[in-house]
Amino acid sequence: MSCIIIGASHAGVQAAINLRGQGYEGEITLISADAVLPYQRPPLSKAFLQDTLPEQRLWLRPENFYRTKNIDLRLNTRVTSINREQKEVALDSGETLTYHTLILATGAAVNRLSIAGSNLPGIHYLRDHNDTVGLRASLPDVDNVVVIGGGYIGLEAAASLAKLGKNVTVLLNQERPLRHLTSEVVSTHLTTLHQRHGVTIQPLAGAQEITGEDHVTGVLASNGQHYPADIVVVGIGVSPAQNLAQACGLDVANGIVVNEYMQTSDNDIYAIGDCVSFYHPTYKKQLRIESVQNATDQSKTAAMAICGKRISYEAMPWFWSDQYDAKLQIVGLSDGYTDTVVRKESETSIAVFYFLNERLIAVEAINQPKSFMIARKHIQDLPELDKTRLADINQDLNLIFTELVGA
Repeated sequence: MSCIIIGASHAGVQAAINLRGQGYEGEITLISADAVLPYQRPPLSKAFLQDTLPEQRLWLRPENFYRTKNIDLRLNTRVTSINREQKEVALDSGETLTYHTLILATGAAVNRLSIAGSNLPGIHYLRDHNDTVGLRASLPDVDNVVVIGGGYIGLEAAASLAKLGKNVTVLLNQERPLRHLTSEVVSTHLTTLHQRHGVTIQPLAGAQEITGEDHVTGVLASNGQHYPADIVVVGIGVSPAQNLAQACGLDVANGIVVNEYMQTSDNDIYAIGDCVSFYHPTYKKQLRIESVQNATDQSKTAAMAICGKRISYEAMPWFWSDQYDAKLQIVGLSDGYTDTVVRKESETSIAVFYFLNERLIAVEAINQPKSFMIARKHIQDLPELDKTRLADINQDLNLIFTELVGA
């Protein structure tokens, strides 16, 4: 028996680990397009960018781990095609490998600018190790930075660069950061936080053109203003890396479509992580989730199924983001919410509870770990919550939840 895993980020590495943990004795080949050991992605826009995290602490596992677990780790290697009939994958080296089971952990690729000047030197994206190393190397000669995009990557990069003493302007094409992801309460809180650290958040100022001749000099925005820049950092989202799957005839729809066991339309091919489109029984719709938690949980589901222990994937999504001294923790998905309750313990500690009618569907907590942990534990079990008690910081939060679930 043999299993080939394409992609060696969180999902792929954890899949290999889980296969061995479940007693899989066949050959495991883990293929990575990166030239460095598999690494954590969250620090790339935070501690690693700030050069406060040593290189070796970025690695998911040390080099000898893969040898010890008999995992054939192939670095700086790309799969060029999949032959489902022959159960083979072709590598860019010209080599062909045969599999019994194939796991696609291909992740996602950054969306790139397509405006005038978008090919100029001095434009940086933040998705992989090389991206951060390249951006970090440019910083000694940089004073002014324009960040295009107000999602999590854009805001985290802005916070890191501000902490490094750069003049940072964030350009949004909407009226507030995280417009489609959070409530106005959270957006306002984060905007104020960035402004206190000297970052300019510029709403309704979508990038129209990158100016410069041999190197970027600034960004012309839709509000008619020109923002000077020594470098530009772009964070405008990602798209699922589904080309290999699509080319070999697997079902794709904003991701590689899988069932509850992470099987694709080919029973011998599984897919996990950012590249996957799956049906979530709680939210009753097809989802594609970009998070470390989702990647690692799906890797366990796939490994167990491959080893004959089929358990449906039903994990609740959760995320986090660190910006300055604020830790934002999120459980659930707030999409389609009809009501919110804000629990504010201080100027730096708030939690927003999102409801769909009377049902709690998500919680976002900033420096309020208790709210996050309690909600994460109970969110799937709850009947209706008392919203008045929830907002009252004098009420014991743990009591409010446990009374309802009968704990």
